[in-house]
Amino acid sequence: MPRDEFDIRLKNDLGQLEPLIEEIEAFVERADIPPTPAYRLQLAVDEFFNNAVDYGYPDGRAGEIHVHVRRTADGLDLTFSDDGDAFDPFNAPPPDLAGSLEERRIGGLGVHLVRALSDHFAYRREGGRNVLTLRFALG
Repeated sequence: MPRDEFDIRLKNDLGQLEPLIEEIEAFVERADIPPTPAYRLQLAVDEFFNNAVDYGYPDGRAGEIHVHVRRTADGLDLTFSDDGDAFDPFNAPPPDLAGSLEERRIGGLGVHLVRALSDHFAYRREGGRNVLTLRFALG
């Protein structure tokens, strides 16, 4: 695989998260990604993988998650897709940040953070898959 590209397909199983993160870390090193965009990429992959596994397959069916990252001259382009139930995380209401931790509704904070840290984000449903695209600037 080219040093500026990462591509992996995984089962929708939380046991796949650790190997996925290890592969992302190896890509970050191989592609010489600066620390801030590397962190943002890892956060997004972790968040979307967990969400897909935890909520995308409520009937327990087997599924496939695909992660593709490409480094360009000025950024990282992430495409994350899964064949779980249709869900646009970017259309979800923002989390309530006003109350105390005990008062807040659980969920939504990770997606909110990823959305705030990315330079571009989009969702589409294509061929029975949720497809998330994000861009993180290198500078």
